[in-house]
Amino acid sequence: MGSIQMEHGGKVYEAEYFVDRGVITVCGERGQESTQIGGAGEQLVAKLLLNNLIRKGQIDPAN
Repeated sequence: MGSIQMEHGGKVYEAEYFVDRGVITVCGERGQESTQIGGAGEQLVAKLLLNNLIRKGQIDPAN
């Protein structure tokens, strides 16, 4: 399990992620996003999935 943090729209968002059999899942308060990692690094894919959660309103800012 890992954690990720990113800024979006002047707000900081944090989430935890886990990897199981090549599939990464990032968890938000109201949903989760998963995909295969492929050749990209875990942190990069986790940031992309976190961005999806932010866009969908499924995660709240950390502050």
